Amino acid sequence: MRKNLIIQGGIFHEFTKTSNALVKLLDSIGFQSIVFDDPEEGLGELLSGNYSLLTVNALRWEMHGEKYDPYREEWAMQLSPSAKDTILLHLERGGAILGMHTASICFSDWEEWPKILGGAWEWGTSWHPQPEKISLIPTKHELAVNQSFSVTDELYTNLNVRDGTSVLLEGSCASSLDSQPVLWLNEYKSGRVIYDSLGHTAESILHREHASWLKSAIDWATDSKRNP
Repeated sequence: MRKNLIIQGGIFHEFTKTSNALVKLLDSIGFQSIVFDDPEEGLGELLSGNYSLLTVNALRWEMHGEKYDPYREEWAMQLSPSAKDTILLHLERGGAILGMHTASICFSDWEEWPKILGGAWEWGTSWHPQPEKISLIPTKHELAVNQSFSVTDELYTNLNVRDGTSVLLEGSCASSLDSQPVLWLNEYKSGRVIYDSLGHTAESILHREHASWLKSAIDWATDSKRNP
């Protein structure tokens, strides 16, 4: 089986449940996953374990602002230089990255992370409604071949999406009527990257149509013919 390493953890989200959902989804397409709560520990394992996929299902960033005072001591973080180098080397070796939901907020001290992910949360501009029904519509990108669907989740709105990112799915909801990029693909160095702004709950991840889109994107990112 191919191997996937998941980094999880943070505030306001049930990361253990969503990581378990990702393990189940990835197992169905031939991946064995291991989960780490400590990003530094997980990234220390990444290169030694021959992992073809790194999944970031976490909310770990610098946590500026009074709102985060009660949580900062436990959850605030900055990636070490060696951890950053490990992610870059993983990509240089043709490895893939899957960023889920709050991954666009992670690693706020690292200017290269939005370039890798293809976009990022922008404080003061990005926001999201409470979870509600989101209508998802495929773009005209050649890899956007699956059908429209709807799912209950948080719609991240006004993310800062970089030029060159390939958006596959756009979504809207009653609280955010303008279409927002939800699922996109990016290429960085020799690696391929997926970002899915959905995934607030395990139920969303395992929703039949949502899971189908994720599986297709992961197959693209970890194409064995491209990355032997």
